[in-house]
Amino acid sequence: MDLPLLLTILSSALFLTFFVVYNKDIIKWSIRPNLISWSLFSLITLINSLTYIFFTHNAFKAGLAFTDFFTCIVISCLILFRKQYSKPNTFERTIIVLAVVSLISRYLFHSALYANLLLQPAYILAFLPTIRNAWKHPQNESALVWLMWAGCFVLNITVIILLRNNVWADLVNPLIALTLHASVWFLALRRYG
Repeated sequence: MDLPLLLTILSSALFLTFFVVYNKDIIKWSIRPNLISWSLFSLITLINSLTYIFFTHNAFKAGLAFTDFFTCIVISCLILFRKQYSKPNTFERTIIVLAVVSLISRYLFHSALYANLLLQPAYILAFLPTIRNAWKHPQNESALVWLMWAGCFVLNITVIILLRNNVWADLVNPLIALTLHASVWFLALRRYG
């Protein structure tokens, strides 16, 4: 088995393992994630995974993106089941519009690359409520889970670099994802301090 395949499997397996831990924390009410945020993550990771595979043409590079989408959908459903929801506010509706615009641009400009790059501001903005929540209430997030998810993006970035046929755009989303996941981890650490 070659190293990129092994790292892709490892990153997805670790992501799913800590997804299970996160879900257990939701069920025990030891964390309280926001439904709107996770629904936005679901929409954005769906568009991200599709546009990413279409412009990279590489399943190893996109493996973690699809795993991320799967986990976001399931977490959103679990939060919905727990009846932890509210209506989207203007900020959140703006993120939805940005995500839809990136998807429409895919068809208007026939470029998955441009659609993916246009999606990144929506991805960053979608994280802001989670980051703000972790800042105000670090006990609402699991530091360990966010650290491990950030580590999975390090493995994903390693795969992209190892494949050596990458362009700079292949690294944009994984680097943003790493930064955002690590930010939530760092802020959630404060629950122990």
